[in-house]
Amino acid sequence: MNSIKLTIAWMWIALPLGWGVYQSVQKSLPLFGMEASAPAKK
Repeated sequence: MNSIKLTIAWMWIALPLGWGVYQSVQKSLPLFGMEASAPAKK
């Protein structure tokens, strides 16, 4: 039971944190000359 609570607590923090990091990386890509949503051209 205690390990379940610990897992839920970690997910409660890790999921929003991971989403925020992902969004920050996506928004910073144009600063480095990379397109976030454009597919690679052949």
